[in-house]
Amino acid sequence: MTGSTLRMLLALCLGPALDGGVWEAFAQTRPNQRPASCMGETRPDRLQGLSPEGDLVLASGQQARLSGIRLPDASPHRENALSWLGARIGQSALIQGSDSRDRWNRVSVRIRSAGEAPALDWAHGLVEAGLALVDAGLDGVFCQPEFLALEATARERRLGVWADERYKPLDANQSERLRERIGSFVLVEGRVRSIGERKQRTYLNFGGLWAEDFTIIVPRTTWKQMLDRGVGAEALKGRQIRARGILQPWQGTAFSIVIPDMIERLEGDRLPR
Repeated sequence: MTGSTLRMLLALCLGPALDGGVWEAFAQTRPNQRPASCMGETRPDRLQGLSPEGDLVLASGQQARLSGIRLPDASPHRENALSWLGARIGQSALIQGSDSRDRWNRVSVRIRSAGEAPALDWAHGLVEAGLALVDAGLDGVFCQPEFLALEATARERRLGVWADERYKPLDANQSERLRERIGSFVLVEGRVRSIGERKQRTYLNFGGLWAEDFTIIVPRTTWKQMLDRGVGAEALKGRQIRARGILQPWQGTAFSIVIPDMIERLEGDRLPR
């Protein structure tokens, strides 16, 4: 199979890291430009239980997942996250989200505790405690960009998953470590060495050997969103970034994220931990 054919098979996604002024302008526009799909009607409900897969079973009969986050995939952190949610079984809650279901018949929702002042946002609580990772990939939109700052604080304090080497950001130059994590959701940090813009997708390359190095693949629609925000090749090339997604085997390793916001700029040449 040729390299071009392989590229046609991967319709994946990503988001940016940029120059100071451009990045600040980009970040400032996000909270005020949330899509209409983030402004759904709020309705009362109650957590009735958890499915064996860790999904939320609501009293209304819906099966749900918290939007914008991903629960840990390994012990003991997954059990700790499920325990955190399990402690809220029977609690009244305010649910916000659409009724559209994913292939697992789940709705993606925001849940806040009812009867509390201030109301506890459950996803916020999990991220703050280091019991969830930020991941808007399944949602198609990123409604709560403040999650990234909450996660950064938890990571700096080494809370929950961030005390575990498995979850810490991987260096884009460590090809062997990346290959070991294929199929897993990971954070990757590194410098964008080159950018290849094609008709259907754009490639952010982190090395010079395609058969070994890490690449981020950006579908055309996502790349257009980034360009509209001033986040094109000039803003990305040579910059240190952090990205997150499910690692795939592709001419080395590749990464997909469907939301531009899932790329963060890193300061300086040294990868922070």
